[in-house]
Amino acid sequence: MKGTEREEDALRSALRALAEDDARLNTSFAVEQRLRAEVNARARVRRIHSRLLQIAAAAVVVIALGLPLWYASSRKAVVPEQPRVPAAVAIREEATEFFPLAYSDVPAPGGYVVRMQVPRTALRSFGVIGFGGADDGSPTVAADVLIGGDGLARAVRFVHMVRETQRQEQP
Repeated sequence: MKGTEREEDALRSALRALAEDDARLNTSFAVEQRLRAEVNARARVRRIHSRLLQIAAAAVVVIALGLPLWYASSRKAVVPEQPRVPAAVAIREEATEFFPLAYSDVPAPGGYVVRMQVPRTALRSFGVIGFGGADDGSPTVAADVLIGGDGLARAVRFVHMVRETQRQEQP
């Protein structure tokens, strides 16, 4: 035990000597002021860099959210031109209800409907059987696709054109 007490005494005396030397070797006021000015200057630069990084991040978020909204609002919906039919034939559309697609529960402001041709097998994948009367032999069927403002397809419905002939009255 005496060995540990001696080591502790030696350590205490070494620490006292170090404290006394430290008290004698005090820095001058000018050196302290220069050191403080340098630390403050570096802190100021870090704050400026931090602010610039925050502003850049905010700009990226604004662009990432605003650009698709601007694009969607500036884009005009494409409406296919209806074919001209003789007066004796009238065309009406029969359509299914809209079937939700993936991401249909994600909110999206705005949107538009696009008519396109899809493979006839798409009817079966949505459980639609016997839609549109007899199979006309074409490999595709018309579909209206609801596109959200973010460009993702939200829902689809299938459309069938029904031709009705009307009697023309003879004068």
